[in-house]
Amino acid sequence: MPLPKLSPLQSRLAASLIASVMLVLIYFAFMSPHFAYAADVDSIRPEDHNHERLLRRPFLDPDYEELELSEPTYEAQFAGVDRGIIGRATTEPITLTNNGMQETNIPQGQLMSYMFSNASLWGSLSPINSGLPSPIILNGKVKRSVDETESAHDNEDEEELKLRSRQSNSGNQRLLYITVTACKQPTSNTTTDPPPQLQLYVSQSQDNITPGPGKDPQVEMKLDDGYALYAFNATGNVYIGVYGENVNTTYTGVWNAQIAASIDQPYHFFWNSSDPNLFLVSSDSNSALLYTDPLIPDSSNSTLAEAWMDMTPGPFTVFASDASDNSILGLQNSYCGLETKAQISASRPGQISSEIATKMTDIGTGSLPKQQFYLTGLGPGKTYNIALAMNGTIASGNSAVGAGGQVFRMTNFTTLSSENCAVITGLSFCDQVAYSVPTNPGVFNDTATLAAFYDNATSQYYTFFQKVLAQTPCNTTSSAQYSLARTCDDCANAYKDWVCAVMIPRCTDFSSPEPWLQARAMGQPFPDGTFLDAADRAEANLSKALNGSRNPAIDQTIIPGPYKEVLPCEDLCYNLVQSCPASMQFGCPQPGVIGFNVSYGVRPMGMADVNGRFTNMTCNWPGVVYHRAAGGRIEPSLVLLLISAVLGMMMG
Repeated sequence: MPLPKLSPLQSRLAASLIASVMLVLIYFAFMSPHFAYAADVDSIRPEDHNHERLLRRPFLDPDYEELELSEPTYEAQFAGVDRGIIGRATTEPITLTNNGMQETNIPQGQLMSYMFSNASLWGSLSPINSGLPSPIILNGKVKRSVDETESAHDNEDEEELKLRSRQSNSGNQRLLYITVTACKQPTSNTTTDPPPQLQLYVSQSQDNITPGPGKDPQVEMKLDDGYALYAFNATGNVYIGVYGENVNTTYTGVWNAQIAASIDQPYHFFWNSSDPNLFLVSSDSNSALLYTDPLIPDSSNSTLAEAWMDMTPGPFTVFASDASDNSILGLQNSYCGLETKAQISASRPGQISSEIATKMTDIGTGSLPKQQFYLTGLGPGKTYNIALAMNGTIASGNSAVGAGGQVFRMTNFTTLSSENCAVITGLSFCDQVAYSVPTNPGVFNDTATLAAFYDNATSQYYTFFQKVLAQTPCNTTSSAQYSLARTCDDCANAYKDWVCAVMIPRCTDFSSPEPWLQARAMGQPFPDGTFLDAADRAEANLSKALNGSRNPAIDQTIIPGPYKEVLPCEDLCYNLVQSCPASMQFGCPQPGVIGFNVSYGVRPMGMADVNGRFTNMTCNWPGVVYHRAAGGRIEPSLVLLLISAVLGMMMG
């Protein structure tokens, strides 16, 4: 049907209506919620009804489903311009999962942002298996990872996990551990001082989801020698920032760091205790022998003691560096920092050509298990910084509870300067002997042969003693026994302790000024052929104690040259006299009498710590380990008396 013909007035009206409709359609099209203002984010006013859409996180990310930014950021993208110039490492926080470590490089002046979500905070607790037979003991107490309220939860079953979950959930909050460790740091060619420490920022406020310098509200702390732990009660999403100060005028390079969050226990851990759990037993010019503290308080639980001794080679490792090396400064409390920068490590070849032999041992009072470290390839007269550590992956993978490793406080030791003392250990008969003894590299070029020489000579004296003791009625009635307080076993043990201490002297540098040390062999040449000056040799000729060793075999076979020793403790002699039959005619010189001061030393009172360690022993007792390298000696008159008694008993 033909369209009606419009008058000119009607045509203009229709055109006007069509234009109006088009304008309305265009208006509603541009008012669609899917469009955003082109204005800068900071210019948005509260009355702008679309500002929430500009600030909202991606809708499909469940971790950010209900979050809003209080401080939006805008980052332009330009070809050829990297993030280092822009100055922001990331605009989106990296999501952390429970015990899921993130490792990253942190350029100077940049902030790395992380988030631990509410869902992860209230997730299930993880089973904890340290791989150790029992919790570690320091200062005589079982130590918790963070405080005494955290229970040690090794090998927990499902019910224990549920109980721990209920305990930590009280009050709608849960204990969260955030740890950061620095593995590498910027370096400098102009200063030996370490660079500034990384800074850790933590926020629980939606008003600050990228905590960092100058933000609020937040908690901030600096790493302490490469380590930081922040433990707190969290209630929801937790926001974390790690910032590296801009110091590129003095230092170059970046930080490399690990960060982790855990609802179970710290992923990384530094034992903030004055006890390094490691101490020097003895050293010579190129090696050092170190022990950990005893790993159990007593030997009443033989099954537990055996479990520790069966750990091969042991749960710990050590990291060491020459004290003149500054590369570990600022990283001493970080496992990955020590692993990366320490010169001496059991896990990788270091800058120093050194080897670490380790095993479990029960040498010492009470026969308590401890781990032994024998470091070789060291330099004479050098001081080394050393830290005991434990790889956190001993029983699990990198994403397990505590997998970041543990570090104990760093300590140090110094090697001897002279080459006429050598550390021996692992003797068959004198099994409690583990210290430096007189030697001569030209006679004994390895410590195993040297140890066998001392051990065999001492065991021969013990054989003579056994023949004498066999003449004593040991298994008899109480009225016929030589003592109601001591037995033949007590006598045998006392003699073994005594003869090992006096036949195997504990040796240290002749130059040591300690007053309790006794000079020996002053008239002999050093292994390099040099002598003491004429005045010292003249003085030595006036005294048998100064001019030779109390064990004649040392002067006849080894010829070590001048050295000093720590004398055997007087207790050893007194215990021998008290434990053995009077018919053996053992006797001891008395303090103040001529001969005592060159024969025995006095044990200081009250010097032992809670672990039975003597940090400044002034006499030698096999099995008692302490920090100083030292020595011991035998009394000739007592040896001759014993041999005479043996011969008399054999001939009579």
